[in-house]
Amino acid sequence: MKKYVSWVGILLIVAGTCLLFIGYLLHHTTNAVLLTGLLLIIAGVVGYIQGIKRNQGY
Repeated sequence: MKKYVSWVGILLIVAGTCLLFIGYLLHHTTNAVLLTGLLLIIAGVVGYIQGIKRNQGY
């Protein structure tokens, strides 16, 4: 399971980016949509970094 943490991070980054893009296309850029996309991207970056650290033993 530990080796999949970085993949989950990448998926969260992609999901956050898609959410922001779809919100932009639909002209639905409320603060809730923007904040949710931002939080998904931040969680994905943190998860990806943690996955790299666990696999390399830092």
